[in-house]
Amino acid sequence: MNKSAKKTILFYTDTHFYGGAENQMYLLAKFLDKEKYNVILVCSDFEKLKEWASKFEAEGIEVIKLSVFHKHDPRHYFQLKEIVKNRKIDLMHIHMWNPASCRYALMVANKYNIPTIVTEHDPFELTGLKGYIKSRLVRNVKKIISVSDANRQALSKLFPSLSSRIVTIHNGIDVTWFESQLLSFSEGKIKEFREKIFGVDNNYKVILSVAELHERKGLKHLIKAMPTILETDEKIKLVLVGTGPARNDLKQLALKEGVIDDVLFLGFRKDIPHLMASSNIFVLPSEKEAFGLVLLEAGIAGLPVVASFVGGIPEIIENNVNGILIPPKIPGKLAKSILEIFNNDFKRKSYIEEGYKHVKNKFDAKKMAEKTSVVYDEILKSKS
Repeated sequence: MNKSAKKTILFYTDTHFYGGAENQMYLLAKFLDKEKYNVILVCSDFEKLKEWASKFEAEGIEVIKLSVFHKHDPRHYFQLKEIVKNRKIDLMHIHMWNPASCRYALMVANKYNIPTIVTEHDPFELTGLKGYIKSRLVRNVKKIISVSDANRQALSKLFPSLSSRIVTIHNGIDVTWFESQLLSFSEGKIKEFREKIFGVDNNYKVILSVAELHERKGLKHLIKAMPTILETDEKIKLVLVGTGPARNDLKQLALKEGVIDDVLFLGFRKDIPHLMASSNIFVLPSEKEAFGLVLLEAGIAGLPVVASFVGGIPEIIENNVNGILIPPKIPGKLAKSILEIFNNDFKRKSYIEEGYKHVKNKFDAKKMAEKTSVVYDEILKSKS
């Protein structure tokens, strides 16, 4: 396909921070066929998005930044309208990090009759005026992409008239990049990393959880499981990576449970591959989870997994095949499952092997881009 035949895809989000949904946008743009598509990213001109936007630019993707204060700022509409009027946009791909986000982009797409796809990264029901506005604005979208089958079912209930337009395309991981971060991370470096960052030697077992410190992530249940775990082996450390509104409450809980010295709050970290390679098990005890992207990283890093049977998690972890799934909110089951992996070498190695194969075969970001490309082409073909 020659350059003049390229189709221009406008990526839009009104997000104010760089998180999992935004990283998926970047990976999709990175792996889409650049001979077929010219991607333009339109986002807010926020300092917190600067590093993220620069990653797109490093891939040769044009970034247009809107001068706005927040997602409700009506200047989103007027500035995006000018972009659409001055550019030939073949398709708009709106990424909703929140169900109530991106309404101005939907308004512009409807006004100028631009074929539109919406990816719902974390759907939940909106009530009152917000719910009414959302249902009106999404009526004309060509496709709604859900990041898990569980989300697709939820969206079908929320928008029954659009159920035939909803398709699941799982999130992906840049396997090549993630593995490249571990190539030179030798046993000696792991030992040094554990001592410096975790404050433990190789006789310790490290339980790692990477998640926003929020009630829905269920981390309080993991802290409550620690006394039982430590009864079996005192040389176990729980490492929590992330920031969020529940940080102080979780620290107070660790103090109350008598495990404050056994729980390490690391805050925000960029070196996730090294943190995972230096740990012994990964736990995601969520009460609610749209997908569970971090489980893909754990799989490539070679960590056995214990996670909750909620949301999209069972689409990544098959119980007793590549990890252990348990009901949420039960500290006793968490403790039992973690200790089972620690004490059963055969299961632990099997979960690691199956986990790695499953992620590499099913969740490589290149596959996500290929599946999205099929959706693009279907809509672009019907338009012509």
